[in-house]
Amino acid sequence: MDAKGRRALGTIRRCVEGGQYRLLVHFIQRMDERGLFWPDVAAVLDDPSDIRDGGPEQWGRPKWIVAGQSAAGDHLELVCVLDKDERGNIVVFITLY
Repeated sequence: MDAKGRRALGTIRRCVEGGQYRLLVHFIQRMDERGLFWPDVAAVLDDPSDIRDGGPEQWGRPKWIVAGQSAAGDHLELVCVLDKDERGNIVVFITLY
């Protein structure tokens, strides 16, 4: 993980801890399909094996892919974008696989 990835992960973690995140419907559907719960996502964010720059997404926001193990030990990759709202930084969780 390079310095840019560490900064992005720090932003993602702070947003989640502060409740400044959104789960898109597709993200929730993918969690349901795989039988996952929020602790599985939190486990990936707490101890990622990798974080990759996914380049800008459709609206130019920085996209990041965070990989790691779920609470149950399954490999997961979370796709999220960094954005801003009226309260400051926000993370939008797009999908997972």
